[in-house]
Amino acid sequence: MDIRAGNDRIADRAERLQFVSRVPMLCECSARDCRTIVLIDLDDYHEIRRDPDNFLTAPGHDVEGAELQTERPDYAIRRASGGRGKTNGSRRSA
Repeated sequence: MDIRAGNDRIADRAERLQFVSRVPMLCECSARDCRTIVLIDLDDYHEIRRDPDNFLTAPGHDVEGAELQTERPDYAIRRASGGRGKTNGSRRSA
C-alpha cells in the first residue's frame, strides 16, 4: 500500500472514532526510508486531499517533481505538476 492510501485509511478511521485532536499521518515525501510522523487536523488533511496533486510532508521534506505550496510549523504541502499526484501517489510504499 502506498503512503497516501495509508494516510487516507488513517483519516477514515479517525473520523469513525470521532477523533478531536490532531491525527498522526506519515510523511508523503519521496525518501523511501522516511517514517516521519506529521500531526494534522482532519479538516486540514481533507482540504489538502481536495487536490489530488497535493502531498503532505514534514517541513523540509521533498517530493520529486513537486513545488512547495505552504509550510507550517508541523507540516508542508507540496504540489506536483501535470497531474502526477493522481497516478503516482507518494511514489513509495509503506
